[in-house]
Amino acid sequence: SSSSSSPKIGSAKATSSDTGSSNKWDGADVDIAMTLHQIGQIHRRSLRYAAALSAYNASLRGMKEVLGSRHANIAAILGNIGNLYMELGDYDEAFQIYQEVLGIETLHLGLSHPEVAVTLHNIATIECSRGNFSEGVSLYKQVVDMQKIRFGPHHITVAVTLSCLADANEKLGNVAGAIRTYEEALQIRRNVMGKSHIDVGRILHKLGRLAASQDDYGLANLYIKNSAKIYANNKLKTDHPFLREMARDMADIQAGLAFSGSRGVAV
Repeated sequence: SSSSSSPKIGSAKATSSDTGSSNKWDGADVDIAMTLHQIGQIHRRSLRYAAALSAYNASLRGMKEVLGSRHANIAAILGNIGNLYMELGDYDEAFQIYQEVLGIETLHLGLSHPEVAVTLHNIATIECSRGNFSEGVSLYKQVVDMQKIRFGPHHITVAVTLSCLADANEKLGNVAGAIRTYEEALQIRRNVMGKSHIDVGRILHKLGRLAASQDDYGLANLYIKNSAKIYANNKLKTDHPFLREMARDMADIQAGLAFSGSRGVAV
């Protein structure tokens, strides 16, 4: 999954000495550029992508005219342009923009800032979307380490990135690594969100499927049964995609149990 952010743009007044430009715009025009950025946000939320991109680019030109191309506010606008391209599925364009954002953010914020972690997370998501799972795994691991230091090891943002890392590991063929990572994410989500939250059920479901892929049908059965209870507690409609997947997976696991004669132990 992608982790998009919408960084706030701070107010800024510039002089010719720190813009490196002819400074045709003045401070009031920075406010206009900020307003254009907000208009872009509104268009993007309404899925009017062409209008959003036009507003973002107008804002970007104004900011660069006054503040120069490496100002922190430029990264904020570029980040949202990158998010827009991600939403459009134009991963190559988004990748190039996020790389530019990363350079500006590390210059102003350092390597351990949460905004840098968000941008790295977005780049990792793009790498996985393009099938570069080993690069994605490496970046997600870097983000997890940054988040654990910044927020602590039990923060929900850590769980979100761990789930992305687990998915990338699974697609890379590292099923054992995916299971370990999903289990770590599961514990955080249980503690933060409660044992009956739908996201907890979803991770249990994924763990059941992964255990079955390793022919551990007893463990898979217990994961799936716990997931099914949570789905029931959340009163999902009978035609919900999670329940359709559950029916297929439970049938496969029951067949595996019957074939192997295995019995599960408590999770």
